[in-house]
Amino acid sequence: MKNLRNRLVRLKIQEDRAILLMCMGIALIFWLLVKLSQSFQTRRPVYFELDFPQEKALAEMPPADMAVELEGSGWSLLFDYFAHPRIKLAYDMQEIDRLNLNRGQLRNDIAQRLRGNDIRVLEINYDNVLLALEGRNTKKVPVLVQKRLTFAPEHHLKEPVSLKPDSINISGPSSLIDSIRYWPTDSLVLKNLKSGLTLTLNLKKPGRELLLSETKVEARAEVEPFTEKTMYVPLLVKNAPDSLRIFPDKITVTCKLGLSKFDSVSFRDFTAEADLSGISPKGPNNTAPIVITRQPSYIQNLQFSPKSAKFFIVENTRPKSKK
Repeated sequence: MKNLRNRLVRLKIQEDRAILLMCMGIALIFWLLVKLSQSFQTRRPVYFELDFPQEKALAEMPPADMAVELEGSGWSLLFDYFAHPRIKLAYDMQEIDRLNLNRGQLRNDIAQRLRGNDIRVLEINYDNVLLALEGRNTKKVPVLVQKRLTFAPEHHLKEPVSLKPDSINISGPSSLIDSIRYWPTDSLVLKNLKSGLTLTLNLKKPGRELLLSETKVEARAEVEPFTEKTMYVPLLVKNAPDSLRIFPDKITVTCKLGLSKFDSVSFRDFTAEADLSGISPKGPNNTAPIVITRQPSYIQNLQFSPKSAKFFIVENTRPKSKK
């Protein structure tokens, strides 16, 4: 008997809950009907859809952040939003190269795209939009890798970072294409490199006026250990009289270079000079500075010794001949 009474109580509670939920649902529907019948203001994005010949390009893209303030009943704004969340302005430019849209025309064109008769255009965030076409050009430019690399101790790049492809085609209005000399990649940031690697790099995203033939390139970095090498390089004396001698006639050159270059580099790849122009052989200072004027581009930490050379005049001690 007690179980039956409890069951009836539970059924009664469930029935009361169902009635309560139904009443709340009906109240919500009436509230929505009343609320959506009132006037509201909303902001909607506007975008452009243009039809123009393939051999032409826009000198400047239409604004991407154009928006319009609308006012109307909640029902009209809701139905219009579901029909098209963004308002499209479509223009045919197959036969014209220039279209100047003033504020009045923009308001009128937007109003024609709205579905509700009671929706009003209040405000637009642009007073004027100029759409101008010019000839489309295509140009091939090299790709430039933007890199920031650090290496493990005693390691460096064996060769410059290579790209595949190393150049791309850019298409767009001639006024923009003509000034482009290269196209950069996204930044390549690598740390503590001690071995080679190959990875994919994105190219910098172009503006909406431009088209790229590629959006990614393959970058390859070859890394090798470097070592130290010491050589004796002959000293070249410039602007010296015949009677002048200089010491030493060779200098010691020490540099760091990649292991793959160790056997290929020699003293012949360096030029060490001592220039005596402007230095008086009879002056109180009988030294001249030594300068390295030629060296391979791939070496690092070049050191040489000595930094200066001493010079002296050799006297002619042979007796003069009698006539």
